[in-house]
Amino acid sequence: MAKTEENENLESQETETKKEPKASGGLGLVPILAIVFGSLLILILATRFLFLPYIVENMGGGGKKAESTEVKETEKKTEAKGPFAGVDKKLIKYIETGRITTNPLNSDQFVVVNLGLRFYATDEKVLKELMGEGKEGAGLPPEIMGQLRGKVNQILGSLTVAELQQRRNQLANEFKDSLKTIFSSHELVLGEVYLQEFIIQ
Repeated sequence: MAKTEENENLESQETETKKEPKASGGLGLVPILAIVFGSLLILILATRFLFLPYIVENMGGGGKKAESTEVKETEKKTEAKGPFAGVDKKLIKYIETGRITTNPLNSDQFVVVNLGLRFYATDEKVLKELMGEGKEGAGLPPEIMGQLRGKVNQILGSLTVAELQQRRNQLANEFKDSLKTIFSSHELVLGEVYLQEFIIQ
């Protein structure tokens, strides 16, 4: 009897092992082909929608590219910000007045100021006449510099030490407003004034 029970156990184990491989047979040929073709379809569609606009742009966009390079070249030649927007960079110049020393109103102290002036000419011909041809770093003629320094001296001499200290942040704008007329009389446009140095002693 014990042998028959053992035989039955062995037979049942053999049938179980035979049944298991049949139950986990894996994927068939049709599902594998469906996965492969689905993946290829997704890859083709993604490539078409992601890269086709760039391909078409490069193939047919030769004229647009030339126009954009022309625009970039003109942007490089012109100033893009502030009072110099749209002005050719060749026409923009910068000079310093040098140290201007004067006594404020009713004071034994003195004030030292050095202004940086950034301006442009309305015409390249005017700029060459005033600054000289081919001279790099050349300044304005002495007549104009004398007028500029005199006007700055006049403004500083009309203010007391206390007023100068109060208006220190506004002095550059005041100088700009006063010096614009001198520049415009010589066909120049004053764009910015920088207070490079300001000392009260």
